[in-house]
Amino acid sequence: MPLTVGDLAAQPRWERARIEGVPGRCRGDLLGPWGTNLARRFGPDAVARVRRRLGAPLDQLGTVLTAKDWVPAHAQVVLTEAIVDELLAGDMRALYPLLVEDTRASLGRVELALVRAMGAARAIKLAPRNFGKVHEGGKVEVTVTGRRAELRFTGHPLFEHPSWRLLQLFAQRTLLELTGTPGDAVGEDAGRDAFRCVATW
Repeated sequence: MPLTVGDLAAQPRWERARIEGVPGRCRGDLLGPWGTNLARRFGPDAVARVRRRLGAPLDQLGTVLTAKDWVPAHAQVVLTEAIVDELLAGDMRALYPLLVEDTRASLGRVELALVRAMGAARAIKLAPRNFGKVHEGGKVEVTVTGRRAELRFTGHPLFEHPSWRLLQLFAQRTLLELTGTPGDAVGEDAGRDAFRCVATW
């Protein structure tokens, strides 16, 4: 049964102990200049407000993170939920336009032109290589047929988390938009430590 953005946004959050028990690390560029973006968009006290929700030790995250930084595997999810709860009235769906805007800004005109020239199919096929660069655990396999792409994430407990799954749908929708072929993405529960995402355009 397909899982839409609305379905995943409505699912209950994991308890903090469960998400903190997720093993491994991810690279800081998954979070990028998160603090800079928050301050620009929501004002100078936005970072402090989100840090209070994060609690120790994630409240010590640098406000600008790069590929040279490593953070706990759960940091992206916990930070995202803190931002949504503190600044977006708890509505995960409101995050999408902000992600698109921040992604455009982070790429710049030249890279945006390259992504558009690449097209949706070629860009999505890069997912396994890109995923391996930023995640220590799990893997993703991709099949593209015509204007449909299936991404199969396996091998890590984080792949069961509803907010992580939602971020994957947003990531594919953002990629489609940046390539100039807007479309949609839905998910599917693929069992233990697994998730399936289908993008169409």
